[in-house]
Amino acid sequence: MSMTPTDWSRLLRALLDFERTPGRFPVALREPRPLFEHIGSVMLLATGRPVEGLPAAPVSGLDLRRAARFFVRTVMLRPGSDPFTLLGLKTDFEPAQLRAHYRLMIRLTHPDFEVADERWPADAATRINLAHDLLSSPLKRVGGGAPMQPRPLLPRPAPAREKARTGSWSARARLALTGTGALFMAGAFLLMGPRGHEGSLSVRRVPSDGRPASTPPRSEAPEQEGPPP
Repeated sequence: MSMTPTDWSRLLRALLDFERTPGRFPVALREPRPLFEHIGSVMLLATGRPVEGLPAAPVSGLDLRRAARFFVRTVMLRPGSDPFTLLGLKTDFEPAQLRAHYRLMIRLTHPDFEVADERWPADAATRINLAHDLLSSPLKRVGGGAPMQPRPLLPRPAPAREKARTGSWSARARLALTGTGALFMAGAFLLMGPRGHEGSLSVRRVPSDGRPASTPPRSEAPEQEGPPP
């Protein structure tokens, strides 16, 4: 697909920006938009094949190829991607486009075309074949009666600073709950105190000379006399 120089300028800049800082782009909203709008050209750059209309870029072809492969690996081949995203297709794709994108993805993920320090998912070829089989059959695309639609991309993960802040608040909450429980138990212990035999607090009077008072003798009930003889 031919593109104007302005389109190529936006595409190449977005491609390099995404490789440097992928977390800055909300891929769930299909950003960066130039990459999703011209995903077929991104796939051609990833395979290293000549691209029609590509102007002389200020960066090397190897840098562009590496950035394009990074996009394919992290977005198109991410775990759980739907068949449309995996093959870079829209819902109104043409059969010829399906064949072309399928061949590009098979060639791109073939072990003979691996690059040093870059590995594709182990199940990449299996998922590509399943996606092609599903999209090539209108009956399978319709499924239970509703046409298949691309699923939203995974949301961007929360920044590390936000995660650390959430974890610190959780630790503070746990400490506050522990302190509150300890205070409650101490108060309950003080209120309960030692108790006498009848369950009430036992209080013992101390005489003025400081000696403990003797315990008064326990009164015994008089023995009942038997009936007179």
